[in-house]
Amino acid sequence: MKKEFIIHTKMLEVALWLFEKVNTFPKKQRFVLGQQIENSTLMCARLIIEANDARNSETTLYKLDKLNVELAVLRDLIRMAYELKFLKAESLQYIVSQIDEVGKMRGGWARRHLSSKSDS
Repeated sequence: MKKEFIIHTKMLEVALWLFEKVNTFPKKQRFVLGQQIENSTLMCARLIIEANDARNSETTLYKLDKLNVELAVLRDLIRMAYELKFLKAESLQYIVSQIDEVGKMRGGWARRHLSSKSDS
């Protein structure tokens, strides 16, 4: 595994926390909004793995761009859960800060690939 996989560990922490919270949603929303949150979270983890396993910088950057979009989708889904009162303000603040940290790691990873690409 490459060094960048610290981002994967962080995303798994986010996933575990979110999966636990989704279990507290009202039953109907667990299978609607909760499922979307879980799917988006798993997609983020998948994109991190795909970027890590990419054979060239272009593919890595493409996957990291897709990850950035998926993180934005995840933030919106979580905001919706908060607006529907399935999450408390403290929970919203905590998990968004954790997702933002994943986003910052993603940005650093992308910058390293961009600078190594321009060096070649």
